[in-house]
Amino acid sequence: MNRYLLVKYAEEPFLHEYSEQDLYTNIRGDIYSYEPGKLDVTVKNHYERWQRERAYFSDLYIEKCRNLNDFEKHIVELEEILTGHSLKSSRMAKQKTEKKNGLLPFK
Repeated sequence: MNRYLLVKYAEEPFLHEYSEQDLYTNIRGDIYSYEPGKLDVTVKNHYERWQRERAYFSDLYIEKCRNLNDFEKHIVELEEILTGHSLKSSRMAKQKTEKKNGLLPFK
């Protein structure tokens, strides 16, 4: 049990799993689950733990890329609305200036 707790809580917590505030609550819950035999205390090897972290960060990266893409689409939609009212955002003005100065040859 000691080894399981050391391995599980030794590293910084994953986002949305547990934080410093509820660390003691989680450990207490693990102990209460362990006593009646409801907790599997088998410690995964380094490779399995690394694979779990890799999958977590990979999923997180993909989610953030999708969010970024959604934000970029929303910005384009808002800029189209501004253009429809003969207005410009600061980004649009900057791009126009950069294009005029030859800094954005492809836009």
